[in-house]
Amino acid sequence: MHYFSLFTYAFAALAVSVRSTPINPRQAASWPDPESCTGNCSYVHDPSVIRRSDGTWFRFSTLGNIAIASAPSLTGPWTYNGAMLPDGSSIDVVANQQLWAPDVVLKGDTYYAYYSVSLSGLQTSDIGVATSSSADVGTWTDHGSLGIPKSSAYNLIDPNFFQQCDTCQNYFTFGSAWDMIYQTTLNTDWTSWSGETPNQLAYNSSGSTFEEGSFQFWWPVDGTDYYYLFFSSGACCNTPPNLAPVGDEYKIMVCRATEPTGPFTDRVGRNCQTGNGGTLVLGSHGSNVYAPGGQGVIVDPETGRIALYYHYVNPNIGYDFDQFLFGFNYLDFSSGWPEVTS
Repeated sequence: MHYFSLFTYAFAALAVSVRSTPINPRQAASWPDPESCTGNCSYVHDPSVIRRSDGTWFRFSTLGNIAIASAPSLTGPWTYNGAMLPDGSSIDVVANQQLWAPDVVLKGDTYYAYYSVSLSGLQTSDIGVATSSSADVGTWTDHGSLGIPKSSAYNLIDPNFFQQCDTCQNYFTFGSAWDMIYQTTLNTDWTSWSGETPNQLAYNSSGSTFEEGSFQFWWPVDGTDYYYLFFSSGACCNTPPNLAPVGDEYKIMVCRATEPTGPFTDRVGRNCQTGNGGTLVLGSHGSNVYAPGGQGVIVDPETGRIALYYHYVNPNIGYDFDQFLFGFNYLDFSSGWPEVTS
């Protein structure tokens, strides 16, 4: 969840000063394996995770008209509960359309789930929203499209809602391929576009990769508020013998700014909109983790730690769409940059 509460601020006191020595922003690293996951941990793409006040965790993911699973802990055991919108969306984009990449947040007593309506290769996608008072299956009401205008510059998929506090301005990011990641705002009802022209936040002009799945997260370090823009970069879902060249497969990147609107830069100072910037957070490693991405970040009150969650492939299990796994690791922000830790 990335709508911040007093709980989040309490854990902000854990942050310390920024390390001054930069690292190569795309260098390989040695990362720990994902933390334990039990129960329904497969057929998971683009997860969004939120914890209800009674301690129940909910995981929303791509396809199945947005699949919902629940668990007593982030580690599980996860149980599949059913579809968020069993009859599909009221948005009509294209025949055989699919619902992708949910992003679920809480405001007051209401859960808001933003979702994409699209089909592979389609650039005229749309983003809708549904609400619930409990997050349980069978309680969701679809409100249809947010009304963000379509454009040849971007694709309306991979929504992410960010608001630092109750009275703060909200920000809404989206986008994939084309001109990649954009940001706008929503009205105070959280169910409709404000009319603010979308502004590009991140772009890669190399031609060998694209960026998507943006996720904003706030964390203070040494008294400075930092706004982190996590995103997925590379090829998500190739299967053998057509795997992407090594290094071009999906991976989780980050950029940072001192304002939620940017400009965002990476750890060596490259601009993430104009300079192909991006610092590697988590990539393929070992024999069990390939192409992690579709990520989100949440403060886990059970451990008092910040968790990075995502989907990934275990090559020993398979690369097929229904074999993607749910994973998470903890993050250490003590350097001022998120680093995966055990």
